[in-house]
Amino acid sequence: MIEGAAQGIGLGHAFLRHIERCHAILHLVDPTAEDPIGNFNMINQEITKYGTGQLAQMPQVVVVNKCDVWDDDNKSEDSIEVPAMSRTELETKLRENMSHTRLMWMSAKEKDGVEDLMIRLDTFVKKVKESKVDNEPAE
Repeated sequence: MIEGAAQGIGLGHAFLRHIERCHAILHLVDPTAEDPIGNFNMINQEITKYGTGQLAQMPQVVVVNKCDVWDDDNKSEDSIEVPAMSRTELETKLRENMSHTRLMWMSAKEKDGVEDLMIRLDTFVKKVKESKVDNEPAE
């Protein structure tokens, strides 16, 4: 998603309309981005600006990918991906900007944490769906 998506820039409205049909948002953070916290906040601002505000209330899971970039054993001389900040600093800043505690770490490249994410996300989405059914008005 890019800045201005809520006003229809880029895939804008089409992408945000698609998200409205989901039960939860998985927010993937790239620690090698120039400003991962700024990117995180921009996406949440676009979600908040869009439509009725329903998306802003949707449960989120924040996942930092590429957690292997902090592991010296996995770095090669030609590695160009450098994290914008230390893992501790990134975690602290994300938690300051998150409205929940669902933060996970993974490396898709190394397949570290991917299975755990899938299991936990499956469980979480099922709970969200159940709570929606429980809160629907009886006919």
